[in-house]
Amino acid sequence: MKSVKPGDKAKYIIAIILVIAAVLMIVAAVTLDWVSPPDITGDDPSDGIVSAISSDRRENFFTVLVVGIDAASNSTDTIMLAAFDIENKKMNIMSIPRDTITNTTRKVKKINASYISHHKDITALMDEVEGVTGVYPDKYALVTVDSFSEIIDEIGGVEFDVPFNMIYNDPTQDLKINIKKGYQTLYGHDAMGLMRYRATYAEGDIGRIKMQQAFVGAVMDKMIKPSTIPKIPEIAQIIFDNIETNLTLGNEVWIGKELVTLNREEDIFMTTLPGVAGSYDGLSYYFPNEEEILSVVNEKFNPYIAPIEKLDLFKR
Repeated sequence: MKSVKPGDKAKYIIAIILVIAAVLMIVAAVTLDWVSPPDITGDDPSDGIVSAISSDRRENFFTVLVVGIDAASNSTDTIMLAAFDIENKKMNIMSIPRDTITNTTRKVKKINASYISHHKDITALMDEVEGVTGVYPDKYALVTVDSFSEIIDEIGGVEFDVPFNMIYNDPTQDLKINIKKGYQTLYGHDAMGLMRYRATYAEGDIGRIKMQQAFVGAVMDKMIKPSTIPKIPEIAQIIFDNIETNLTLGNEVWIGKELVTLNREEDIFMTTLPGVAGSYDGLSYYFPNEEEILSVVNEKFNPYIAPIEKLDLFKR
C-alpha cells in the first residue's frame, strides 16, 4: 500500500476543509462560549461491523465522511473518509474511488451510485462506506463542487504545471475542457475542468485522484499566502452557501482550533482505499483489498479501541 505525502498530493475537498478551519479559527477568537467537540454518542445506526459502545472509543477521535457533489447531476464525484486524531494531533484521509464495488443488491454496484439511487440519502452512502472500510462515519459534510471554482477565482487563481493537454467535451453535462500542457495560472473554470477530467489516464480513476491530489497541494499553498487572508470572509460565505453537514458550527470551530495547529508535512496522512481495477457484469469496477484495508484502517482510521476484523465486501 502506498501512502500519499500531503505536501505533493491532496484532494481538493481538503483545501475546503482547511479553509473552513481557518475561517472558524477567526470566529473562535471572538467567542468561545459555544464551542464544543462533536457529540458522537449513538451516531452509528448501522448493524455495525465493529460491535462496540461509545465507552470503547478512543478519546478525541472523530471520523467524517466528506463528499463532493456535482450540483447538476447530484453525483458524488469525490468520496473520502477523514479521521481526526485530536489526541495525537493527526489528520488521516482516505480517498475512496468512485468505481469502488460495494455489497449491494442494486445492479450498478459502484459506490458513487449510492447517494443518488437512494434519493440523496447520505446514510445509505455512509452504510456502504462502512462496508468497504469497516468504519461508519461519525459525521458527514457534503460540498457542492461548484463552490471550488468560486473559491479559486476568489483567491486569484492557482499556479500549476499541467502535465498534458486536457481536451474533452460533453454537451449532456455542459462540460467543456480545453487546458493546454504547461505551467500556468488556472482560474475557476479551468481548475474545475482539471479536477473533472477523466480521459487518457493510464490508471483510470486512480490517475484522476492523483491529479486532484497534486493540484490541491498547490491550492493549499496559495491559501496560506498573506495575500489570501483578506479574502477569508468572502471565501467563508462561498463555503457556507455550499455545504451541508450534521456538524454544528460550534463543532466545526472546535475541530478547526485543533486542525490549525497541524504541520501539513508531518501530521497529515493521505492514502487511497487499497484495491485493484477489474470488471464485473460488463462494467468496470475498483475491487477493495480486505487485508490491506484492515491494516491501514486499524492503524489510522479506526475510532474504536478494538480492532476491526472484517469488512462487508462484494464477493464474486
